[in-house]
Parts: sequence; C-alpha cells; structure tokens
Amino acid sequence: MESGQKSRAMFERAKRVMPRGVTSNFRYWGEDKTLVVKKAKGAYLWDQDDKRFIDYRLGFGPVILGHGNEKVLSRAKEALEIGNTFAMTSEYEISVAEKITKLAGVDLVRYANSGTEATMHAIRVARAFTGRNKVLKFEGCYHGFHDYTLWNCYPPIPGAGYRRSPVLVAHGSGIPHLIGQLVISVPYNDEDLLEKRVKENWGDIACIIVEPLMGNTASIMPKKGYLQFIRKLCDQYGIIMIMDEVKTGFRIAKGGAQEYFKVKADLVTYAKAMGNGFPVAAFCGKKEIMGEIGPLKIPHGGTYTGNAVSTAAADATLEEIASGALKKVDRHGQKLMEGIKKIIDRQGVPAIVHGPPSMFGIVFSDKEEITEYRDWAASDHDTYEKVIQKLHDKGVMPDFDSREPWFISSAHSDGDADVALQAFEEALKEVL
Repeated sequence: MESGQKSRAMFERAKRVMPRGVTSNFRYWGEDKTLVVKKAKGAYLWDQDDKRFIDYRLGFGPVILGHGNEKVLSRAKEALEIGNTFAMTSEYEISVAEKITKLAGVDLVRYANSGTEATMHAIRVARAFTGRNKVLKFEGCYHGFHDYTLWNCYPPIPGAGYRRSPVLVAHGSGIPHLIGQLVISVPYNDEDLLEKRVKENWGDIACIIVEPLMGNTASIMPKKGYLQFIRKLCDQYGIIMIMDEVKTGFRIAKGGAQEYFKVKADLVTYAKAMGNGFPVAAFCGKKEIMGEIGPLKIPHGGTYTGNAVSTAAADATLEEIASGALKKVDRHGQKLMEGIKKIIDRQGVPAIVHGPPSMFGIVFSDKEEITEYRDWAASDHDTYEKVIQKLHDKGVMPDFDSREPWFISSAHSDGDADVALQAFEEALKEVL
C-alpha cells in the first residue's frame, strides 16, 4: 500500500529533521509506504489522509485497552494537576507497585521508562547479585536496544552457523564485539543444548534471560515444561532467571506469563501493556535479590522513572486488567485465530496459527510445529508480507514484519473481527 498525498508530504517534512523520517527504525516502511498517523481511538487509527485502519499493531503491543481509553486518560489528567516529575516518590508509584505485586506475585518493584531499560537494569542486578558477568539468551529472542542483548535477535541463516554451536551475530554496527564475549546464545526449546551450555559455563553465567514465548518471532510457544527446565537449571547452578515479560506482562494473563505457564522467575521485566501506551516499565522480583538495590549496594536510578503521569496511567490500566478486561481481549483473539485457521485450511495453504489469543502469530510453513527461530527463518515470509500488504489496502493493519504477532485490545469488537477475517480471506486469495 502506498502512502497518500498528505502522509507523503508530512513524511518528507519528517525526513528533513529525523533520520529516515522516523524515531524508530521499525517505523520506516519505505519511501512511498511509510505512513504518518493523524489520530487513534479505540481499536482504530487514521493516517494523515484520513484512511482508517483496524489496528492490530497497537503501538507494538502496549495499547491493551484501546487507544485513548477514557479511564486511563482521566487518571493521567488527574496526575497532571499535581505535577509530573518530582525527584521524590508519589502515591501513584506506590499504588502501581502494590497492584503489580498482587497481580504478578512478585515481592519488590523498581521503575524504568521502557522495556529496554527494564531488561538492562535486571541484567545489572543479576550480575551484581551473583558476582558473574555472562548473559545467556536465546536465538530469535529480543530484549531491547542495549548492547548486552542485541545478539542473535534476527541472525541471517546460514550466517548464524550450526545450531549446536551458533555464531554470535550482532544486530548491527556500533555494538562492540568485546561485549559478545559476555553473551552465550542457544536455540530456544532445546533442553539438551541449554543444559550443555550451562554445565560448560555456569561459573560465569549471571543470568538466563528468556521471553516466555517468542514475542519477537511470531509468538513461538515454549514446549511443555521448558520454562520449568530453565527454572531448575537456574536453581541448580545459582543463576538468576530473568523472565522478559515486556510483551506478555498483563496481556496473556492478569499475572502474565508466570501465571500462564505456572513458573516463577527470580526477576521479571514489564512495560508495554502495563500503561496502555504511556512510557512506563518496571523490573521486579524476589526480595532477597531486589532488596539488595540501594546506595553502596546495587546501583539503579532514573530521572523520569515513576513519573506521575505514566504511573497514573499504569494505575488505571492495571485496575481495568484486574477487573477482567483480558476476557474480551482473549475472546476477540480466539475468534480471529479460529477464523484465520479455517481460511488457511480452505485454501490448502500450509501454515500454523499459534500463541495466546491476545498476541498470536501466523507462520506460513509446511512444518507440523514451529519451535525455534530457525524454523521460523525457513518459513515463507514473502507470502505473509504480501498478504499483510493487501490487508493494509483493505483497512486492516497487523504489522508488515512477519516476526510481529497480531496484538489484540479490549476495544476490538466482533464486527472488527468479521471485517478482518473477510479481508484476510480476500487478501490470501489475491496473493495465491
């Protein structure tokens, strides 16, 4: 889909003052395709040319209650009346931390401004607590834009080497290769390889950081018992288990992935759905670890962490989630998943629809199961992306990137699902 005249004019204006006309590389879709938003409300957004889209990107996942949710906006406006940044603790921070501990079953909470910051701080805490330096992560998992995790997020195949001994590939230029000496990468969902690497390196491994499901690789799910296996290894070798719930937290269940998969991590990171799109994040965990944060112990700080407006928005968002907002999210997602699977089957296309209903993925592949990044990398991305382009033409907007899930909000209606399914069937037929 090509951008309209007004979007293109606004984009040209943006290019004069921002690299590629965007402030995040993922927002650049090409010179004639990059859209500029005009407004958003509920389940919809409009570009500068007033074309309306049913939004299944939701800002890469945060907008769990829909754009411009009145309860969230009202609480944020209330906060603006008392100020925003004080270099002191506000009641909103306390209230949100109380809600997080209750919903997620964690002991203590510290705030950050983004998922990147949350994982960065969690890794530092793990290193300080264990006295070790290395981080073990999984191929295809993404943990934010800092140098310690931008390895093997999206490695080229076969450039990433043999899966039993992956080549460590930086996500791009500017990431010091020396830092790669502190990172170990293994394929997801392979217990034998994971245990082998841990046994070889456990004395140096501070933490295993894991997306409980691969939210940056089309929502590949963990095999039964896999997260529990990670928990067991961490206990056995004194390693901190960090569960990166930036995408799954307060989205796939009230208590996030810890509740959904029935496993407890040592440290957990949250962002995205926590504030319905406001810039707020947190890293949380067990008292014995988090309680060591403080002067002369483990460093953490941030000028804007816990600012009143963002924590007020999180306060209202978590209230809605605690009150059952996710039931509507899951119903809508389930309807889409079942409908898309039927359409795919009718067309005789080999494909898998998997993941939780609130953030499911679609992979065009003849494999019976997609269990790791390399399975996804071998799938038919070209067909998927062509289908998405057709969907955008028809006013339905999942992300172009075949790694990204379809994100669902409580503002989506049954009517939206009907429109999206009809558009998906038409788009798939046109592409085939």
